Amino acid sequence: MKFKKLFLILLLSVCSQLKAQEPLKEGSVLDNIVLKNIDGKTYDLNAQKQVKGFVLVFMTPSCDHCILYEDRVIALHKKYKSLGYPVVAIGPYGDNAVKYPLDALPAMKEMAVKKGFTFPYLSDENFKYTWLLGIKKTPTAVILKKQTKGYLIKYIGQIDDEVDPSRKPQNKFVEQRLNTLINKV
Repeated sequence: MKFKKLFLILLLSVCSQLKAQEPLKEGSVLDNIVLKNIDGKTYDLNAQKQVKGFVLVFMTPSCDHCILYEDRVIALHKKYKSLGYPVVAIGPYGDNAVKYPLDALPAMKEMAVKKGFTFPYLSDENFKYTWLLGIKKTPTAVILKKQTKGYLIKYIGQIDDEVDPSRKPQNKFVEQRLNTLINKV
């Protein structure tokens, strides 16, 4: 009998840990993000008072697809920052220059300076937010809507449906979601 109770407690414990490791999805609430920016300072979403939300873009300097999207990410920031949804880029490999020298903080900074990024480019520590948000490829966008406590995840996915910057996308997923959000407010 004691063995069965112990086994049941152990099983429940393992199941709850597995559930806790599931990535957040659209409709979930993210408490906050606090990470190191390429300027060496800490960037805290909660410290940004004049926003309605954020467009997080997970991107890396060496990813061919990310390179093709750099100008579109810059355009998103220019268009939506004044509407309350600035871009915040996040480099999944930013904190590990030994294993990922082409995608770590120095490479991120070089790319941001070269392209003239006017938005933060944060280094994800130990893939914390990359895993928490279920990011499996770059670039991936996440739209967050600011709430009283935390940020409601409104979208996780592609920026649009056309990798080739010389062709016009049929669907601009991030813009469509943002326009819907902004028009509802």
